[in-house]
This record gives sequence, C-alpha cells and structure tokens, in this order.
Amino acid sequence: MEKGEQAEVSGVRRAARWARSPYTGILAVFALSRLAYFLAGVRFDSNPILKFFQFIDPQLMKTQLLRSLFFLHMQPPGLNLAAGAILKAFPVGYPAVFQAIYLIMGALIALAVYRLCVLLRVSAWLSLGLTVVFVVSPGVVLFENWLVYEYPILLLLLGAAICLYHFARTGALRWSFAFFGCLLALLMLRNTFHPAYLVLVTGILFWLMKGHRRAVVYGSCGPLALTFALSLKNWLLVGVFSSSTWLGMNLGVVTTFQLTPTEADSLIRAGVVSPVARITPFSSLDEYRPYLRKPVPHTGIPVLDQERTSTGHANYNNPAYIEVGEIYAKDAKALLLRYPRVYWRSVSKAWFTYFLPASDSPFFERNRVKIRGIERVYNAVLFGEWRQGASRKELRRMEGSGATAGLVLYTGVFLLIGLPLVWIWSTVWLISGVRSGRLDRPLGILVGFLIFNIAYVTLVSNTLSTFEGNRYRFPLDGYYVALCGLMLERMFAALRSRKARAETQLAR
Repeated sequence: MEKGEQAEVSGVRRAARWARSPYTGILAVFALSRLAYFLAGVRFDSNPILKFFQFIDPQLMKTQLLRSLFFLHMQPPGLNLAAGAILKAFPVGYPAVFQAIYLIMGALIALAVYRLCVLLRVSAWLSLGLTVVFVVSPGVVLFENWLVYEYPILLLLLGAAICLYHFARTGALRWSFAFFGCLLALLMLRNTFHPAYLVLVTGILFWLMKGHRRAVVYGSCGPLALTFALSLKNWLLVGVFSSSTWLGMNLGVVTTFQLTPTEADSLIRAGVVSPVARITPFSSLDEYRPYLRKPVPHTGIPVLDQERTSTGHANYNNPAYIEVGEIYAKDAKALLLRYPRVYWRSVSKAWFTYFLPASDSPFFERNRVKIRGIERVYNAVLFGEWRQGASRKELRRMEGSGATAGLVLYTGVFLLIGLPLVWIWSTVWLISGVRSGRLDRPLGILVGFLIFNIAYVTLVSNTLSTFEGNRYRFPLDGYYVALCGLMLERMFAALRSRKARAETQLAR
C-alpha cells in the first residue's frame, strides 16, 4: 500500500473513531436539544445588558469603555469588559453575537461535564448518561439563553477543575497557568470569588504539591498581583480595599429588608437602626439622600456621576452608594447583636431557594412559559419539585401564614436530600482514601477542589443573599453531577464486588 493510500486509510479510521466517540454523541444531543428548544419558542434574552444593575450604562460601553472600567468599583470589571467589547463591535447585532457565544459555551460545558466525570473514574456510559440528562435540562437551557454571568462561571469552574487535575498529575507549567487563569477570570467576573479565595487556593496547593511548588508560584503570581492591583485601585479611588463595594448593600438585603414594617418602626424608635432600615436596599439614590452626610462632589466622570443610566436603572457605581452601604452595614451589625432572628429569616429563605431546580426563577418567565410542560415534568421527576408557586411572593405569603410544612413540596425534595448526600459522601470518601493511602494524589486534589468550591460558594451565597439561592448554586451543578457520578460508580463497583464474592463462595 502506497503512502497516499495509507494516509487515506488512517484518516478514515480517525474519522470513524471520532464518529463513535462519546464527545460526538454529546455534541449531537446538544445540537438536537437546542433545535428542539428553539422550535418550542425559547429565545436568547439580552435585556439584562439594558436593565440589570450589574452592567454599566450601555452608552458608556460604546463611548467610554476603558475609562468607565477603570472607575468601576461596584463589582469586578470582567463582565462589563466582555459585554462592552461586544457592544462596541456590534452596536446593533449584539444579541445574535451573545447568543452564538453562549451556545459555544454550552457545547463546551457539555464536553467539560463529561470529561470531568471521566477524570473521576466514572464509566463512559454513566458519564454520558449524566451529562446528557444535565445538558438537556430546562434549567441549563434557560441559563444558556440569559445574558448574565452564571453560565460563563459554570464553564470556568469546570475548566479550572480539569486543568487542576492535569496540573496535579504532570506538574506542567502550562496547566498551572491555565488553572490560575480560570481562577483569575472567576475573580474578575463575580465578587463571590473574593481575593482571599485565590490566596487560600494558592496556599493549599503550595502545601499539597511539594514537588511542583515553583509551578504553583509561577502560575499564581500574575493573578494574585492583578487581583491586588484591582483592590488597591478601588482603595485609592473610593477608599475601599476590595474588588467590589456592594457588601454593605447586601448586608441590608439579609437584615433590614427582612424586617416587617412594624418591627422596623419599633427598632428605629428605639435607636437600634437608622431610618434607612425602612428603605428597600438597592433603591433610587433620591430615597437615601436625606440620610447622607454630605453630597458627593461632581467628578466629570459619567460612570461615577450618573444617578441613573441612559436606560433608566440606578447607577450603583455612584460613590454615594458607598455611604449608603456603610449605613446598611452599621444597621446590620446592630440587628445581628440585638435582633438576630431577622437574619435567620434570610438564611432560611436562602437555603430554601438553594434547593429549587435551576429553572425555577422569575427572571425566566418569558422563556419558561414556552416550555412549561417539559419543565414541570423534568422538575417533578428528577428534582422532586411537586408543586410550583405562581411567584416568590406567594411562597412568602404561605410562610407568613404559618404553612411552612407544606413549603417542602415547592422546593426540590430530591435536591434537598441528594445534594447534601453527594457532598457528605464525597468528603467521607476523600478522607477515607487519603487515610488508607489508596487514593492517588491527582484524583484526591481534584475531588478536594470540587468539595471545597461547593462549600465555599454555597456558604458565601447563602450568608449574603436571600431569594436567589438556586441561581447562585447553578454554576456548581456541574460539580454536583460529576460527584454524583463518582458516588454511583463506587456504589455499582461495591455491588459488583459483593456479587462476585457471593458467586465465589457458592462455587466453593
């Protein structure tokens, strides 16, 4: 056989192997499911860029992007940098561009979930089944069609885990840079990932990876320096050493916002909290103005001076909101000391919503109504959400009326049981494997990273938020799927081993 014929045969064989590859099957399922959802009426929602306070004024994105990003202090700049670059390049057709990007991210997420399962030693068929169930779920599709940062965070968390495994296995510098690059992107996207998170992960890996400490230092020094520079910039500009100045307002959400009007009036009269406790956090600056010590000086920088953006929503990057946050933080401290029950109301709501299916969100109403049937079946059968409230307000009314026992039917009962079970089992399995010495280091580091991130994001989110627990949990769902696969694989292996031993004894 001549060389040309050999190359042709080799190419045919490679194509045949690729056609039989699980990755090809996953991409095919992904494409078909997205076509089906599109035909059902699901459409990409780019409205958040015009209405959500996470975004700076779209007009400033088009005309003063870099200047506005430099003076952005309310949150890390990553989301607005990416959105602004697309908006500048495609001022009219940006929705279609965002949709294409999110579709590509969706395909990568599908492949990454499968790859993560395989790295955890889950069998190919079980990995494939779990990946398909996850990828075609209504919750994943709804987040894929919503212009916020949950979807890219999901992809980055999956990418970080895969890169970390290869780094732990090989010690290669390229994998170190890839891993810490994913972490840097997370820190630049969302303030949940605090600079302390990066420091802690770096320190743990430096301790665990004794043979590759130089690679840990090389990979982490750039992200650590950039994160420190961002916090230092905010300290020099507005006096807050942090990547975000939203903490005070968030504290208002989990404390004063939970007060009834009667409680708020009573506590204000008693001098426990300020009159700001009556105001819903993240309100218009006009409502706070009577309680501010002095007006914020005009800077000539629109992203700081605006009280409202050109699209009409409040500009929380106005420095006056920093003082508002300080008032909320002071009131929160007083309530935690004098009236802590109000905070536990927030915590209970946060954990209740944490176990809701990912699709159960008021932000998805435009698309949910198009797939209501499949969503209800999916959520009932797989997640145990046997009843759906018309709105979160209806659930709060049920809680207020004392019908708390019946609320369990409105959350994901299977999630309520399964997610803690998966996390606890994985933690016990990891500790047992490390103690016995049977667990190889790369796999142990990978599982430990998944467990750590689930605990970190869950605790931070449920401590500082109230009504959107399932939204904040969603980026962790890929980890939960992979760890579920690990648990099921080990259970099946134990059953096979027990069956084999029983057959051996019978044969004797």
